Amino acid sequence: MGKINILVVEDESIVALDIKSRLLNLGYNVSALVSTGEEAVLTAARLKPDVILMDVKLRGEMDGIDAAEKIKTTLDIPVIYLTAYADEITLHRAKLTESYGYLLKPFEERELTATIETALYKHRTEKKLKENEQWLSTTLTSIGDAVIATNKEGLIRFMNPVAETLTGWRQSEALGKPSTQVFRVISEETLQPFDDPVKLVLEQHRPIKPNHRALLVARDNTKIPIDDSAAPISDHNNGTAGVVLVFRDITEQRQAEEKLRQYTQQLQTHIEELDAFAHTVAHDLQSPLGHIVSLADALHTYHKTMPNGELDQHLQNIVQNGLKMSSIIDSLLLLAGVRRKGEVQLQPLQMDKIVAEVEQRLSYMITEYKATINVPDRWPVALGYAPWIEEVWANYLSNAIKYGGRPPILTLGAEAADNQMIRFWVQDNGPGLSPEEQNVLFMPFTQLSQVQTKGHGLGLSIVRRIAEKLGGTVGVESPGIAGQGSRFYFTLPCAPNEP
Repeated sequence: MGKINILVVEDESIVALDIKSRLLNLGYNVSALVSTGEEAVLTAARLKPDVILMDVKLRGEMDGIDAAEKIKTTLDIPVIYLTAYADEITLHRAKLTESYGYLLKPFEERELTATIETALYKHRTEKKLKENEQWLSTTLTSIGDAVIATNKEGLIRFMNPVAETLTGWRQSEALGKPSTQVFRVISEETLQPFDDPVKLVLEQHRPIKPNHRALLVARDNTKIPIDDSAAPISDHNNGTAGVVLVFRDITEQRQAEEKLRQYTQQLQTHIEELDAFAHTVAHDLQSPLGHIVSLADALHTYHKTMPNGELDQHLQNIVQNGLKMSSIIDSLLLLAGVRRKGEVQLQPLQMDKIVAEVEQRLSYMITEYKATINVPDRWPVALGYAPWIEEVWANYLSNAIKYGGRPPILTLGAEAADNQMIRFWVQDNGPGLSPEEQNVLFMPFTQLSQVQTKGHGLGLSIVRRIAEKLGGTVGVESPGIAGQGSRFYFTLPCAPNEP
């Protein structure tokens, strides 16, 4: 290290020369001698000495304290005051400039050396401390987690930008405030406040990693799910000088967890449906297929000697079982298609035309069972997807015809429901359903005892799937009394401007 450069600011020329001589004898280098505050400011900016010896009393408008304050605002140079006397007001002004020492005239060389070396050591130490603080501040400011630091009284001393964003408090506003005023955490389940983590750390002198689902209550009362921890800040005696809180917004994590939960639930549902699907294929398709194989084998063996009437009957049975298999396969494909299809565009439905199409499709059943179907003169306009709603009516009407009264008398209708929904229904005159049957009616692939031999348990599963896909619900109302029948319904959103 080279010689220490010192700027001497002294308006008494003889005293200035004496100080210079002493400094040179002590091995220091004197950069310059100046006599006014204005010169001191300009010379310090030009030469940038290591230390400034500044006389407090200078002639002119700017005294030594004013000059030191001016230099401090632009340069990082330690200033040592020289004074022949020190009144209380002058000392107070000097303290405000954070000087690095005082020398009372006259002084010995030993005092001069000690004061200069002390000032240099203090300046180097403070500079290193500032650099460390700047490094730490930059690090804490740049990290992605929110950080709040308090003193041992639990008062805020530091907040990084992430903490400012999450809490809604700016550091300048939060400094000196209790941590509980800025960092407010409540239970996600009960919405009750948790114990103050800063207080717990100060009492227990150890890090704390809470095992709870917490919500940070921001300044505007916004609630943010967070993951948080707290740890003590140790002082040089291994005591606790404060607490650091580290937390982060886990909204995206919670959303991902919820999506995973939904996917898991959907997967479980799909697995259950796959099991039921396999059962349907194995059971419901096996039965008509077995009939077809048996009849075909009988025809192959006995067709030459079989009477024409019996031959025709076997062929007709083969056709009927084939159609039954085809119907089951079509239903399975429709159910799978509804499940796979993404969001559909809801459009206003012309329910009179949809119902008329269904009646045309089921005309053979209506004729066979001598069914009567009563429809309203006017339908309210709902939103839906016409091809699917046609399947809903087809399922409801075909079931009501097959399992209603003898002869079947069906009444169709619609009425306003809650939350801007319309409820459409089919009322039959059949024997009704027990509470147990009603509870399982819309479960996937479930068959009622009364339809075990005729149905395949897919229709109402399809109805439920369609209604839920379109934002509606399904259900049945039945007193369970013979002759009073059952009312099967589904709901759809009401079209805009529909009364």
